[in-house]
Amino acid sequence: TILALSVLLLLAGCSSQKLTPEESWARQTLESLTLREKVAQMMVYHMRLDYLPEGSEKWQEIETILEDEGIGVLHVWGGPLGTAVETLNEMQRRSKVPIMVQADLEYGLNARFPGGTHIPWPMAQTATWDPELAYEAGRITAIEGRAVGIHLALAPVADVNNNPFNPIINTRAYSEDPDQVITYASAFLKGMQEHGMAGTAKHFPGHGDTETDSHSKLAVIPSDSARLWDIELKPFKALVDAGVEVAMVGHLDAGDFQYEPGVPSSLSPYWLNGILRDEMGFKGVIITDNMGMGGITNHYTDRSALIKTINAGSDLIIQNYDYRNSVNMVIEAVTDGMISESRIDEAAYRILTLKAKLGLHKRRTVDFNLTRHNYGHGANLEKGAEIVEKSITLVRDRDSLLLNDAIRHERVYCIDLYDRAHSDSPTRVERILRGANVKLTNYILDIDEPQQRYDEVSAAIPDSAIILINAFCSIHMNKDRIFFPQHQQEFVNGLSARSERVILVSFGTPYLLYAFPDIQTYLCAYGGRSEVQEAAAKAILGLSAVSGRLPVTIPGIAPHGAGIQVKPHAVDTQTATDSPFEDLPSEITDPLPLVDPEEMDYDVAKVMTVMRRALDENAWPGGVLVAGKDGRIFLNEYFGTHTYDDEMGTYRADVFDLASVSKVIGTTSAAMKLYEEGRLDLDTAVVAYLPEFQGPDSLQTEWKKRVTPRHLLTHTSGLLPFQRFYTMEAPDITARFDSVFQSPLDTLPGIEYVYSDIGMITLGKVIERITGMGLDEYTRTAIFEPLGMESTGYTPTLIPRDRIVPTEISDWAGELIHGYVHDENSHSLGGVTGHAGLFSTGLDLARYAQMILNDGILGDVRIFQPETIELFLQPAGIVEEGYGATRTLGWGGPWEDSSGGIYVDSNAVGHTGYTGTSVWIDPGNQIFVILLTNAVHPHRSWKYPNYFDWRHLVHSAVYESVGFTEPNPGLEWSERWIRERELEGKGKLAHWQYKYWLKRHKKGR
Repeated sequence: TILALSVLLLLAGCSSQKLTPEESWARQTLESLTLREKVAQMMVYHMRLDYLPEGSEKWQEIETILEDEGIGVLHVWGGPLGTAVETLNEMQRRSKVPIMVQADLEYGLNARFPGGTHIPWPMAQTATWDPELAYEAGRITAIEGRAVGIHLALAPVADVNNNPFNPIINTRAYSEDPDQVITYASAFLKGMQEHGMAGTAKHFPGHGDTETDSHSKLAVIPSDSARLWDIELKPFKALVDAGVEVAMVGHLDAGDFQYEPGVPSSLSPYWLNGILRDEMGFKGVIITDNMGMGGITNHYTDRSALIKTINAGSDLIIQNYDYRNSVNMVIEAVTDGMISESRIDEAAYRILTLKAKLGLHKRRTVDFNLTRHNYGHGANLEKGAEIVEKSITLVRDRDSLLLNDAIRHERVYCIDLYDRAHSDSPTRVERILRGANVKLTNYILDIDEPQQRYDEVSAAIPDSAIILINAFCSIHMNKDRIFFPQHQQEFVNGLSARSERVILVSFGTPYLLYAFPDIQTYLCAYGGRSEVQEAAAKAILGLSAVSGRLPVTIPGIAPHGAGIQVKPHAVDTQTATDSPFEDLPSEITDPLPLVDPEEMDYDVAKVMTVMRRALDENAWPGGVLVAGKDGRIFLNEYFGTHTYDDEMGTYRADVFDLASVSKVIGTTSAAMKLYEEGRLDLDTAVVAYLPEFQGPDSLQTEWKKRVTPRHLLTHTSGLLPFQRFYTMEAPDITARFDSVFQSPLDTLPGIEYVYSDIGMITLGKVIERITGMGLDEYTRTAIFEPLGMESTGYTPTLIPRDRIVPTEISDWAGELIHGYVHDENSHSLGGVTGHAGLFSTGLDLARYAQMILNDGILGDVRIFQPETIELFLQPAGIVEEGYGATRTLGWGGPWEDSSGGIYVDSNAVGHTGYTGTSVWIDPGNQIFVILLTNAVHPHRSWKYPNYFDWRHLVHSAVYESVGFTEPNPGLEWSERWIRERELEGKGKLAHWQYKYWLKRHKKGR
């Protein structure tokens, strides 16, 4: 149309001005697009770059979108590097128009694509007091970003963080001083632009002086005009003048200053056209912040917000996680005359022009050889480490605690304090201090720990001790606070009142000292990644200089620019080397990180619904569900209560009686370790290790001489499944074990599969005989401690009772079993047995499961060699048919209506426990699922049949949440779900559905 053409000519400069090659390509491309394709250029599609099979639901969705309207801009969260590059290349090859790929790169790419260079937060870059290092940060970001196929960084942050109580900007900002923000943000932008990456000035008109997170609700900024231009807007004007290509508009309200008070700046023509374009002269692309944030969704429908932001002047929309429907709503608005097509043309033209400036019209794919050459290059890794090291800031050191050698010669009580749920893994700081021979007692406390645990730790630390607190209190969306919760603040202040030798390291907000004014030594590290922890550990040990300076003011405590300068002062030549660091990984802090399911594009809503329904039907009183895929935990949920009769809620850190899961996590693991060390031969007779393993008569004794550890692990020894040893009158435990050893065989060894507790009790004793240690001590030192499974073990006397979930009200015990093993035989044999007795948490078991998926290694700790994993996890092949045919050395495999659900791979392994526990590890799909409950409460009869049905459905729902739709053809739904699916097909409610509906209906839900 004439109107559309005039828009194109206007954007080209004027009708008489010759178009650049980039503008010419953008114009020709725009003219070739349909309205739907032009609208799609304005939309941002979100995804993780994990492996997507050709037939998966997610890949099919992408194929459909690329074929129908295309993807204008792709926002990526990260993923495995090789898979990410190949996925992006394939999408680019299938796309009619080159896709511009963007990512949040305020702190480099390493956190999203492991193996790259860690770039510290913007505030840390400023803490170096060297703008050249900010340039280097931008240069590395551009080089590594382009090497993986990313073209646009949603950085630098131009916000001025002059409000210490800002809950969402904080370390994301460069400084509280607008001129300092300009200096460092401009240097970062220049580094990117000179190396091929476009930058984004955000969050216009300035999110620094707010006490509200716009993820949760509309944030209000000051309304004074002079102040806005002198502070908030000043860095944005400077970046516009520096040629920034994109400006991100936030969901902010400047009150009386703006044309329409109460309207988010992202929907305001006054801000986008009146200020940003007309007053500041910005000619690039305007992108919205995420339209799914509370600052928008609390006040507007998706359709209304889309129409308003486009008409206000936004060109590129980070839509509310519904790409195709967003495109449809904009097209409908154009058809209805609510958005002009010329506005669509104007926006799409700007985006296409930027794509051409980035060279996408010439080359859109990435050569992986270039990726290998540029991503994680040694020189860049060294430069990143230099930036981190120079950012470490010593704000206070009243008694020069960092300048003397006491920390090297006295015991140090180290506390890792988290304001969120944590997986109980040791920090890199702890590992380095131990490597430097520091006498360390370490405690890990997260937000879910009961108050009793904090009291116990405090009581265990002597007065006047050296206390190192690694404080992980960082910014997160929807958190709406910057400090620790009250009970954690009281814990720290209580310690500082008892000792004048407390070192607090803030691995996050620099303002933390405001909450702990009496702390004697305060080190600010601005973030918690492993590289930052290493730099902080070096500073604590005196192995590196401390030269950082505060880019902000800590009110009433430290001024802007404060920082005590310290030279390296380590004098012990044995520990003043790099030896504590040589064997430690540098890529990630936690080898098994917790992530939000949404970040991985997983929909866990159905899982939560199934869990709630299981509770409604009394399948179990409470429990914990932990699931991980591709090296990340995406589900870490707790539900219900410890018993039906009290209000003690279940928490993530609760400890469960694993029952028969002990057979694999404990006994089988010990057997694997001894096999690998050549101390256990799977085919040597058990009697060679345990001579008392004999029969009640000479014939049985001869038969039992044929039994091997392999038979015990595969439950083909011929031993009986179970005997009530606990009812036998015996003078002591030794006599009761003699009865175990003399148990008769029911069949010859190797003939048939019969699941046998007696066999695993025997194997536990074989392990003890070989090692000369108790099964508890050996598994602790060989498996659990190296893996960081700090809450796993037998006879949990050192674990607070409130953390241990009770099991059954036992007729045999005459009481509620709480704090000791539920299995009667195990209890009568001392609680440390090969078949039961192990207690653990969901997160501890997750570490074990991921180690198995990683072929025997987790982080920097190798437990087993890959060959050992392969041997013990493959079907043993002793029995040819039935469930026994799926058995491995110790583990079970999927069979019929398996406890692991209908989607597990045929080569997955799993095990269940009588108390209501299950663990499934699926190497083929790189998934583990752990469900811990106390389904035997109040009595074991309550397990039937609800527990088994719901366990089956929970495991299946977890797989469905990550995109599985096709069942394993060798598996089937349990009878209950087959029947109820048939009822659903007929439009009828099943019994449990009716009860669930009725309960909600009565409550008015």
